Amino acid sequence: MQQPPPLLRCITRLPQALFLVAVMGCVAHDSPASAAAHGITEISIEHDCFGCASSRLLVLRSDGTAVSTQVGKARLGTQDEVQRGSVSRTNFDALAHLLTERGFFQMAATYQNPALQDGAWTIVRATRGNAQKEVFARDDAAPPDLRALEAAIDAAKHRIDFKP
Repeated sequence: MQQPPPLLRCITRLPQALFLVAVMGCVAHDSPASAAAHGITEISIEHDCFGCASSRLLVLRSDGTAVSTQVGKARLGTQDEVQRGSVSRTNFDALAHLLTERGFFQMAATYQNPALQDGAWTIVRATRGNAQKEVFARDDAAPPDLRALEAAIDAAKHRIDFKP
């Protein structure tokens, strides 16, 4: 079998998360019906680790509010820094639809290697109706669908103009 050209080989090896981020920028879900279909009002992601000087929390709401918080740690002498911005309805709805399409609400509550107690971890949260779903993942124990969601939520932060 003939080897594909180098450019095609590179394209086929792109991580799935990057592909999803690119697609999200092109997908428009601005209609009220699409917002009602997913029912999600808040999406957040938190990154932390035992030895980190601070943790990061990003909260996106369906009303367009976006809050990015760098949470300081007193034992390391760091302080909180809060920035506020606006997330577009298109970007919020694209993330909400991605959560439902990737089965976020059916995922386990925790993904971790029981032999590891330290290291970096991430929590993804989503509020739908009166219920909040939270998924904790330590290091590389998360399934690919959760990693793709994490990458997409983190990428959304770069499309928001935050102000202190």
